[in-house]
Amino acid sequence: IFLCFAGIDGSGKTTLSRHLTQALNKRGYKFHYVYGRFRPIISAPFLALGRRLLLRKKDIFKDYQGYTQGRAKLFRRRLPGLLFQNLLFFDQYVQVMFKIKLPLMLGRNVVCDRYIYDTIITDIMPVVDLSCSPDRIIAIIRNYASRLPKPDFIFLADAPEEIALSRKTDVPSIEYLRERRQVYLEVGRKLGMAFLDGTKRLELLKSEVETRIFQAAKSIATE
Repeated sequence: IFLCFAGIDGSGKTTLSRHLTQALNKRGYKFHYVYGRFRPIISAPFLALGRRLLLRKKDIFKDYQGYTQGRAKLFRRRLPGLLFQNLLFFDQYVQVMFKIKLPLMLGRNVVCDRYIYDTIITDIMPVVDLSCSPDRIIAIIRNYASRLPKPDFIFLADAPEEIALSRKTDVPSIEYLRERRQVYLEVGRKLGMAFLDGTKRLELLKSEVETRIFQAAKSIATE
């Protein structure tokens, strides 16, 4: 069984996915926790070179709008944008094969904290065009996701930007969260993700997640 959590920074993904892994293991399901956020490895030298040559005077924390406009300007043309998308996807594809695909092939159950949805919404689309139609973003997600292991269950943890910002110290600005949250909500509805209200008390939310996933796990196991 493969489960994953998606959502903006500060929505509660990591807390809930770690708790769920522990709860499932206590009940004998033996799940493996994976932190699936995109981390540049293969693409790191190219990204570092781009920042040094073209974004050296821009700081995402001091001027979020200026930084994002500068990045988007680099990929305004279709070819650079496609090259950037595919480079980041290939980087994540290799990581997913080792961190998720291999454990699944070996018969392990996986809980993933962030997945391809987060990579596209958080890392790829803000550079290419986060303001494009939800249908286009969903088409891109489906295109890349079709080449990766498909989750049996996807939770979308959601919380207002103000609450999410208060939980994080490494988020550039509230605009950073606001832009991404709207996309997450649209994508979540279109793809049928299970919404979690991140404003609820943590204990209530943990209980809700456990109940929903135990029901889903039993359903998947009997198929």
